[in-house]
Amino acid sequence: RYLCRIIENIDNSVKSPLWLSEELRCSGLRSVNVVVDVVNFVMLELGQPLHAFDNDRLNGGIEIRFPTKGEKLKLLDETEVKINPGTLLIADESGPLAMAGLMGGFDSAVTNKTDNILLESAFFKPEAILGQARQYGLNTDSSHRFERGVDPEIQGIAMERATQLILEICGGQVGPIAEKKNKKTVPKNQEILLRKSQINRILGVDLNEKFIDDVFVKLGMVCKRTGDNWVITPPSYRFDINIEADLIEELARIY
Repeated sequence: RYLCRIIENIDNSVKSPLWLSEELRCSGLRSVNVVVDVVNFVMLELGQPLHAFDNDRLNGGIEIRFPTKGEKLKLLDETEVKINPGTLLIADESGPLAMAGLMGGFDSAVTNKTDNILLESAFFKPEAILGQARQYGLNTDSSHRFERGVDPEIQGIAMERATQLILEICGGQVGPIAEKKNKKTVPKNQEILLRKSQINRILGVDLNEKFIDDVFVKLGMVCKRTGDNWVITPPSYRFDINIEADLIEELARIY
């Protein structure tokens, strides 16, 4: 799932407000410029990595693809890497702009002189990012989160939050959000059957049915009773819950 929008006529030369730079400092991140600081702050706040490109340095439309043989990319730290075949790329008509979920490219980086940006908020499956950073000797906040999984439904919220902060601090005019989604690969909220008999067998405790209802409702799950059983739908951000045993583990954790 890939979302992007253009924000024009920003003033990225202004200094980040003290609260923003302090939030980053307390989290071990340095202040770079307003746009980069906002992107990093939203990642910390919502758990969704974002990236911003200098829109005036892009050529044509954006595509997500695997590399062609011999392609290279100059990274934000100014090191040049030869891109491995399994690395997913964000590219324009001129070539690679960023390694998806890992690190952006130097040539399209946002600077204090940037006037127009392309703001990106995306979901990549953990399998697509897992192990990629280590192939290049990288360990980034973005790869750390994508490897472990991010909420597949939070990209729009993160985009709007970053947009709000950029406009408040830098000004500018906002364009519409463009979205591309592969419905076959983006995870969906799945219903999971939870049997009372399995709860009793695994935990060895006869839990009160109201307690079970309350636990799942308070955890943000959709909970439907069907006789002695339940049909539970976890929220999108609980991508660690996939089977009945995961639900029973939640009950044991709260009990």
